[in-house]
Amino acid sequence: MKPLKTTVIHLLCFFLLTCGIDEYYYLPQLSENKITRQVNTYAEINIPPNMLDSVSFYYAKGYVIFYKIYTSNEDNNNVDILRNFPRISSDYNGLFPYTDPTNATNIPSLNTFSSRGFYELRLEEGVININKLLSKEEISNNGGFFTINFQPTPGAWPTISYNGTNYKLFRSNGNGSFNTKPDDSRFGYFFSSEELRDYKNASQTSPNINGDVSGQSGNPPYAFVSMYIVAVGSNPSNINTLYGKPTHISIFKLPDDK
Repeated sequence: MKPLKTTVIHLLCFFLLTCGIDEYYYLPQLSENKITRQVNTYAEINIPPNMLDSVSFYYAKGYVIFYKIYTSNEDNNNVDILRNFPRISSDYNGLFPYTDPTNATNIPSLNTFSSRGFYELRLEEGVININKLLSKEEISNNGGFFTINFQPTPGAWPTISYNGTNYKLFRSNGNGSFNTKPDDSRFGYFFSSEELRDYKNASQTSPNINGDVSGQSGNPPYAFVSMYIVAVGSNPSNINTLYGKPTHISIFKLPDDK
């Protein structure tokens, strides 16, 4: 039996050497210290140059920003929101294993976000596609410095700024899986309006309306949005969408619509 055992070991070693080991594809996580927050109105995102360089990460496409809106009866700053708002803290804690840079085993998929009601941020149609704005080609050589601004002034449109240009933020419609309320445009806007805060329009009560909104019963006067940024690409081995570990940007307070 000893010669047979030796032969099996040799064959196994030959198989491993000739077939090799599958390449592991991953995308780097944006460090938490590259994001500067100002209460619940403003955040700066500083993406270093060549973070998704074309040689090491030839399969990378760029970045996406996921968001989710929450209505509330309370008006708090960021720290209090995470401590006192169960629905927001539940999502934050549920996604923490994916955002934790010391946890290399939890890598997100699209379902990681969609199952919690997070959707991709959009920009005003006909101006610029957010996939272009956050693409590897756009920001890899010189890096990317973005600011997200939710001014507290009623009617002041929330924006993302890049290279001195402001772009209006729009909500998703889940690729047609739900309608946004108010429905003034194809993609809803980020204002705290009566229709958005109305519990009958929240995802819990109307699955085909405002799938991106976690509502609170009654007539809550406030609304907040939580955002994450994550690198995205295409897995060369199976062409599936590949995500890096996300980084929490901030929790912004939606300004009143008027």
